[in-house]
Amino acid sequence: MGYQPAVTRSAARRGRKSAAPARCRSRRTTCARAGRRGACGMNRVAAATAREATRQQALLQALFAAQPTLVPAPELGVCQRAQRWAAGMAAYRGNGLEHAVAALRAQFPTLLAMLGEAPFAVLCARYWYAYPPRQGDLARIGAELADCIAALDDLRAWPWLADSARLDWARWAVVFDAPAQLAAADLQRLAECDPARLQLRLAPGTRLLHTHWPVLALWRAHQLPDIDAHVLHAALQTPAAPLWVWREDMQAQCRELSTAEADWLQALRAGGRLDQALEAAAEDFDVGAWLQAAVQHGWIDGIEIRAEASTSA
Repeated sequence: MGYQPAVTRSAARRGRKSAAPARCRSRRTTCARAGRRGACGMNRVAAATAREATRQQALLQALFAAQPTLVPAPELGVCQRAQRWAAGMAAYRGNGLEHAVAALRAQFPTLLAMLGEAPFAVLCARYWYAYPPRQGDLARIGAELADCIAALDDLRAWPWLADSARLDWARWAVVFDAPAQLAAADLQRLAECDPARLQLRLAPGTRLLHTHWPVLALWRAHQLPDIDAHVLHAALQTPAAPLWVWREDMQAQCRELSTAEADWLQALRAGGRLDQALEAAAEDFDVGAWLQAAVQHGWIDGIEIRAEASTSA
């Protein structure tokens, strides 16, 4: 560049200074617009999710209506009417049952082994119509199968089936639960705070089962490649015990509990103060050993100061 007079250089500097606020204003405007676009995008996603949930509920109601109609609900957004609509729904019902049976086979392997293929398929069909799914996610379709079995008079000759279904479902469900969020700060609160101010929250991927039958022994027996009457009889003679089911390394785990440990877990699940659970624990129950195992296996979701305790403090 050539030489610029001082006046020109000064004017150029003034021009640069005056341009800076304009650029800032431009950036602020761009950010504001981007924020509005982001908010609008999130609103559109939320609205689309709500519409899809409404559509799924309308579809489930149409599938399981006591008196099917020839006119679809407006929420479904379909154009078919009359016989074409009825034929489509009939095909949908058949496909839905087929997919439901496949899902239930995966969710209840022990029950399938106990009943056999054909009786299990009949049970699934009865469940499908007696307990229509409440959501479109087939991964959750088996939530009420144990209750269905318990209500069926013709299955009372095998009274352990309902409890076996509960164990199968617990083992399935914990795999899909949220992971535990226990952090170092939780353990620090446990070490430093009065138990009367604390609440210990169990991990979502845990279940406490109270059963009338030795379903864990039955579950183990049905893991064998061949099971005969002697093995089944021996399993049924095993004393029943409370069961603890949890997820570890993305696999379902299960073990039997002592009465003292089951009572302790029940007190924690009630959601009261930690000192109340400690007072209710049996004298011979080793809380320290349980806490060590709970941290190791991921049974604790968090240890927090109760709201009323933080308010009073």
